[in-house]
Amino acid sequence: MSSGDPFMRAPATLARDTLRLRALLADTQRLVWVVDEAGRMQEPSASWAAFTGQSFEQMLGRHWLEPIHPEDRGSLELSGRSPAPANGEEPTCRVRRADGAWRSVRVHALPVKDDAGRLLEWLFLAEDVTGQASDRQAQAEKALLQSEERFRSLVQTSTAAVWTINAEGFPNEDSPSWRAFTGCPLESWLDGSAWLEYLHPDDHERVKEIWGRAFATKTPYEIECRLRHVSGSWRWVQSRAVPVFDPDGTVREWVGTTTDISASKAAEEERDLLLAELESKERLLSAILAQMPSGFILAGPGGELQYANAQAEQIWGHSLIQTENVQGYAAYQHFHLDGTQYRPEELPLARSLMHDEVVRGEILWLRKTDSREDRFIRGSSAPIKDERGRTIAAMAIFDNITQVRRAEERAARLQSVTTALSQALTPGDVARIVLTEALAGMGATAGSVYRRRADGMIESLYDVGYPEEFIRHLRLRSLDAHTPVTDAMRTGKTLWFRSSEESAGLYPEVEALVTVRYDHSFAVLPMEVHGQRIGALVLSFPEPRSCGPEEMQFMKMLAQQCGLVLERARLYEVAEAERQRAEQASRLKDDFLGVLSHELRTPLTAILGWAQILRTRELTPEKRVHALETIERNARAQTQLIEDLLDVNRIVSGKLRLVVRPTHPVKVIENALEVVRPAAEAKGIHLQTLLDVQAGSIQGDPDRLQQVVWNLLSNAVKFTPQGGCVTVALSREPSCVELQVRDTGDGIAPDFLPRLFERFSQADASSTRRHGGLGLGLSIVRHVVELHGGTVEAHSAGKGQGATFIVRLPLVAPRPGTAEPVPPLPPPAVRLPIDYPPELSGRRILVVDDETDSRELLTTLLQEGRARVSTAASAAEALELLNREPPELLISDIGMPDMDGYALMQAVRCRPRERGGRVPSVALTAYAREEDKATALRAGFDAHVAKPLEPAELLRVAASLLRGSA
Repeated sequence: MSSGDPFMRAPATLARDTLRLRALLADTQRLVWVVDEAGRMQEPSASWAAFTGQSFEQMLGRHWLEPIHPEDRGSLELSGRSPAPANGEEPTCRVRRADGAWRSVRVHALPVKDDAGRLLEWLFLAEDVTGQASDRQAQAEKALLQSEERFRSLVQTSTAAVWTINAEGFPNEDSPSWRAFTGCPLESWLDGSAWLEYLHPDDHERVKEIWGRAFATKTPYEIECRLRHVSGSWRWVQSRAVPVFDPDGTVREWVGTTTDISASKAAEEERDLLLAELESKERLLSAILAQMPSGFILAGPGGELQYANAQAEQIWGHSLIQTENVQGYAAYQHFHLDGTQYRPEELPLARSLMHDEVVRGEILWLRKTDSREDRFIRGSSAPIKDERGRTIAAMAIFDNITQVRRAEERAARLQSVTTALSQALTPGDVARIVLTEALAGMGATAGSVYRRRADGMIESLYDVGYPEEFIRHLRLRSLDAHTPVTDAMRTGKTLWFRSSEESAGLYPEVEALVTVRYDHSFAVLPMEVHGQRIGALVLSFPEPRSCGPEEMQFMKMLAQQCGLVLERARLYEVAEAERQRAEQASRLKDDFLGVLSHELRTPLTAILGWAQILRTRELTPEKRVHALETIERNARAQTQLIEDLLDVNRIVSGKLRLVVRPTHPVKVIENALEVVRPAAEAKGIHLQTLLDVQAGSIQGDPDRLQQVVWNLLSNAVKFTPQGGCVTVALSREPSCVELQVRDTGDGIAPDFLPRLFERFSQADASSTRRHGGLGLGLSIVRHVVELHGGTVEAHSAGKGQGATFIVRLPLVAPRPGTAEPVPPLPPPAVRLPIDYPPELSGRRILVVDDETDSRELLTTLLQEGRARVSTAASAAEALELLNREPPELLISDIGMPDMDGYALMQAVRCRPRERGGRVPSVALTAYAREEDKATALRAGFDAHVAKPLEPAELLRVAASLLRGSA
């Protein structure tokens, strides 16, 4: 809105115009007074009061005609219109003056109406014309006309939108300010109806209703509405109008003003919005503080407490304490968790006020009083600053965490019990641990743990705090006895006695055993497992008291935990272990028979094969040396297998012999290392030793201990890939010598770890396993270590994560045994044929075996018969060779890593004939049972030859198959 807009200056200008009109009327020589629509005097001028000799108070509210001569009153009656002029002239009447004389007065009446056209009042202008000449009358009339002209000019030049309309509602004259505000053309304004076009549509009905009512009742009109501004925007305006009456009381015209109030309206609306928003936020804040689950307090800058919500007072247990400063906070009795009392300035709220500290999650202890128990609260506080950063207040928020803290303490106590019970070895240890934790967790001073024996008697496993003469009478009782413990065990109900008087009423003989009389309370909690009541937990307290549900639940959980550890876990573990052992024994028996056949026949194949070649053929010196080395190596392997079997037999019969003498563990380890070093070097495995030479000597069997170390090292080398590392460490502990063997090999699956030291147990006993053995070595290790009074354990993070074996040997003498080893039986001799079958000559034969000795034996055997031999160390390699040149005969081992002989043959039989799909094949395997032979034939093999190899048998079968395919 521009500063030149006439409506912006309207209120001030109207006030100024009103003053000008009052000054004009005050300066006139006419007599002036104002009456209401009924003729009652409202405002007489000083000149009229002086003229009539009446005071303002005398005239106010009285009819204005009272000082008029009775004969003249009829022509001056007001009936909604101005008094009628006589002969075109204004009416004249006689008025009694103060001195009693009658004076002639010319009267002019103007009606004043509101915006609705309702008559509000009459404005009278009168002049004493007694004795005046006609020229003076003319001058007076001229003056009146000039006055009216000045009024009209004032109206038309006013900065407010001042307008007049006649009694019919049509404008009397132009209103430049109104038209300037709306942009209405003069013709439209004078037409009288166009003003509705500038009224906001939503305001039409309201404006028409109020204006119609004012017009009909001839009363002032006033309304706030919206007009379309010349700029096209809608502006809020205030319109007012009053009717002007003729002497006869009829409305001659309406005089009105329209003022632009957009700015004040906008300010008012903005103020209302701000007030409403402030009130809404205040209500929201009040609701938040009243309904928030946490306590809230507010302190002024001097520390005076100003506000606390209901939750804060509930937590304290009393209403807000009025304090003038921080020192008054001492009345709240806050304590540190160590029991020392907070100084007032140490409290979180005080620190926020005094040091601008933001405190988060500090735990305070409210010590118990006569009306409430101890409480723990977690509080946070912060300073409140103004826009200049000055601290003007501080607030604190806190929660009652008593239940949470007690639950945490009980949970920690239960966890402590669980941890402690994991170390308990006997029922007495279990009872002692549970009772110790129960007394500390509940504040009890005495207690005992009872159990039901196999004979049905109830005995005390452990007790503390009771006088000996008291517990002696209750330490062993029949279940039928009338005592709190036996009654609780018979009924299965928890008993709680709040005082000595309460328990004495039911068990007077028990209370009679108490030699030192004092009032106390106690609980008896039966321990029930699988529906069987196996014992009871008793706790005694030094004073009468009640027991809350949380405390009772804690004691019941302790009793349940104690019962579970005493009975259920043991029974369940025993039953589960027996079931698993039975299943494992059955499975291991079958697995062991197959593995035993394979492990015994494999070295025999190399031994017998090379032995027959040496007896019947002339070999080169190098080949002969190689043959003898192979025979020796496999013979030693066979010997070790037999020794392991004999050791297992001795272990089972309990006759494993120990020759105990002072033994230096370092020397034992070094001897074992020398045995495995060649195998480790062949695989590029680094052997690292960390041996404490100060470990000293122990009492033991050095040969058996070397067997232990050798077994562990052999396993580590076997299961560690090329380039890996095996570490051997020896250290002396206070009560034992500890040996560790760590490797970076295959690791051990978590589900196999519990069965690792069982006899015949192998992580992979299938025909595709990578490593051989009977699964006896670690079983022997465990038994030998245990015979020495030691322990052995294994750890592994899982497959591919390596493994660690720890052997602990005590510094005491082990138990010797007595047994003699059983000598092995010598194998029978086998002869090779003098002449090789002619069918082998020049024929292409593919040999597949993951054992190098077996491949070399078969290669030599077949090449001696002038066959063209190619070899493969795996099934995958064999398939590659088949792609290059299909053989005329395939001889394959069964037990091979990744893909066994069965899978190989199935893959071969899926190939077309021209790519070797129908090649004759022989299964050469140490799996020699009839069911193994049937399995090989079903897989697609044409013949089955068992290990240890009979060369003549293999040559005969090969010749037969080659002859059939020629």
